[in-house]
Formats: sequence, C-alpha cells, structure tokens
Amino acid sequence: MRILIATGLYPPEIGGPATYAKLFEDRLPDHGIEVSVLPFRKVRGFPPIIRHFVYAWLIAQRIHGVDLVLVQDAVSTGLPVALIAMLARKKYVIRVPGDYAWEQGAQRFGVKENLDDFQKRSYGVRVSLLRAIQRFVVLRAFRVIAPSQYLARIVQDWVPGKKLDVIYNGIDISGDNKEVGRQPHLIVSSGRLVPWKGFHELVDIVATHSDWRLDILGDGPLRAKLEEQVLKSNAGDRIVLRGSVSHEEVHKAFASAAVFVLNSQYEGLSHTLVEAMATGAPVIATRVGGNPEVVEDGVNGILVDAGDRESLEQALVRVFSNRELAEKLGTAARERAADFSIGKTVEATATLLKSCVPLEIADARN
Repeated sequence: MRILIATGLYPPEIGGPATYAKLFEDRLPDHGIEVSVLPFRKVRGFPPIIRHFVYAWLIAQRIHGVDLVLVQDAVSTGLPVALIAMLARKKYVIRVPGDYAWEQGAQRFGVKENLDDFQKRSYGVRVSLLRAIQRFVVLRAFRVIAPSQYLARIVQDWVPGKKLDVIYNGIDISGDNKEVGRQPHLIVSSGRLVPWKGFHELVDIVATHSDWRLDILGDGPLRAKLEEQVLKSNAGDRIVLRGSVSHEEVHKAFASAAVFVLNSQYEGLSHTLVEAMATGAPVIATRVGGNPEVVEDGVNGILVDAGDRESLEQALVRVFSNRELAEKLGTAARERAADFSIGKTVEATATLLKSCVPLEIADARN
C-alpha cells in the first residue's frame, strides 16, 4: 500500500503536523505502508493563492501513484487535495489538528473569542470563507481523524453525521528519559509563538519574581512582540526566547525544567504537553481543549483556567514551594505519558488507512 502525506508543516518547522508527518514517514513502513511526503513549504515562495494552485499541480503529479492521501490540515493542503482527489477519483483521509479558521482569525482577522465561543458566532467574509473551505474538505474526506474527544466534538458540529475516528497524539518514549538535573525555579514553555499560546502572560508573571527563570522554545509571528516585551520587563537575563531548537535540545530543556507550563487558550491535544510529562516534569496546563484528557488536576499535573493569571501564578508558587508535590506530580506525569506512545498512534493510524483501501488494490500496487 502506498500513501502520500500532504502536510502544511514539516521539520525543521515546528508544530504537531510537522512532528506527525515525520513520525508517520518513518514508522508507517513498519506496517507495510510505503510513504512519500509533500510539504507545503515547497510552494511557500510563490504569492498567496498562486501557491495553492502550484501545490494542487504537485498533488496531481503524484496522486495516481498512490492508493490514498493522508492530509494534515483542512485548508492549505486540504483544499488542493480535495479538488485533485475528486478529479482523480482517489480517496483521502484528513487528520484535523485544529480549527484553521479560528487560528487564522485569531492571528490575522481580529477574532478574540475562544474556540468554543467561536463556533457559535458569525464573522466577516474571510473567516466565513475559511470555515466553508474546511467544512467542504472534511465533508469530502473518506475518513476523518481527530486527536482528542474534545476536537472530535468541534469537528462533528461542522459536518453532522460524518463518522470521526479519535486517535490520540503520541510521542516516542523509547529514548533516554533520564533527568539531566532539574534547575530550581526554571519554567519551560514551548510552542508556536501565536496569540493563543499565552506566552505574554508567562513573561509578565516571571518578570515580577526575581528568582524565577523562563525558557520559551519555538518561533512564530509574535516573536518580535515578545522580544520587545522581555526587553521592557528588565528581566532579559532571566527570560530567554530560544527559537526553534532540535528535538534533542527540547528533551533536555523539558528534563531540566522545575516545571513545564502550557498556558494556551486552546489545544486539540498537545504533543508538547505529553512529551514534557514523559521526562517527569511537573506540568501546569490550562483547562481547555484536550488538556483535561491528558492531565488530571492534582494527580499528574495542575490545571488552571485559561487567562486566569492569578491562578497560574499561584500554581507556580505551589510547585516551587512544595518539593514533595513537585516530585509526586512529575512521577505521575511520566506514568501517564506512557499511555500516549507513538507506537499506539502509528498502529491505530495504519489500521485505519489500510481499512480505506481494498486489499486487492493495495496488493496490486505492491
């Protein structure tokens, strides 16, 4: 069986779709699936709109040589795949990592509401167009994968009656998760530097505690604003924006953190959160999206309400001031992370993909 992965992000770019495109590329062959990948970055040098036509052309060049396309987002790669697949009479499976219309609305079009409230409101033409595109793409898909029960409920509202499969995000826990020595009062956070990740609140909080430090891993459109905020805070010696770093450096950062914080207003199901938990880091996360499906408050981490700066600060004080609690949360976090192994994710995905293609067609291809 042969598949093509159409992905908006691909290493060294960061984010869930990049991580999973590479993991599937490396591991699906162990399940008898031959994989090729077409990253959207191949066309990013073209002007807007034109790049999507070029990407569609590249899909058209490859689609006849595969049995199925696995799509990693519902607009940038999803629309070109949906149109070409319809013309070529090919099936595609879409993995929906989030609400693209909401993400773009929050970044570019002034959307202030959280994801749940966003679903209940109408917006301008641009947001409405993105909504229509992702609904069309999801509706045309042969199968739909959501990474959490929460996100499955969101997507179900777009296309009532459409069958959805929940396959949790997984991580590679086979490597060396030995701690490198936790550094006192070191807070680590990671993700794309976008508005809903809440990094600005973390910077404000850390700036008011002279013995706290903060490392932020990742890059994105808000980097310049965050750099300016750090400069104005007079805490530049304690707050570091490390940009895009290697997976090895990410692991080392998580393993040395006194606490990992995910202060997001939205998460489908955070790969980064699970990866931090796998190193035994105590975690503090917001009570949004798929986070409560991973973190049980007070058992293997601490949950706080999104946007509640006071609760987040109190949770940090609680972890820093109670070593026994920190160790208990870290141990339980490591145990919980084992439930999200990449092996389980890949196996479930492979089983679903194989079910989409008649055995005789896959055998003929091979």
